[in-house]
Amino acid sequence: MKAKRGRRRPDPLVKATADLRNWFEAEPWRTGSELLSRLQAEYPGDYPDKLLRTLQRRLKVWRSEQADALLFGTLNKEPPIQQNARPH
Repeated sequence: MKAKRGRRRPDPLVKATADLRNWFEAEPWRTGSELLSRLQAEYPGDYPDKLLRTLQRRLKVWRSEQADALLFGTLNKEPPIQQNARPH
């Protein structure tokens, strides 16, 4: 199986990703259209309507990450500390 191809174009939302992520985490039920409208209000003229699908894809990834964290907990990179039983 081939590895997934990387981005072909620069990320059009790179400057706003932090704001979008914060808004999403505060109100995860918001739709892509609502977040794009808010983004357009904050940065007039910088983010056209054609970015809606890009934003929807981003939200899909974030929602998936959030669901995984809820179901499986946050995955620690370090293994848990093993406690050995004391002999009696």
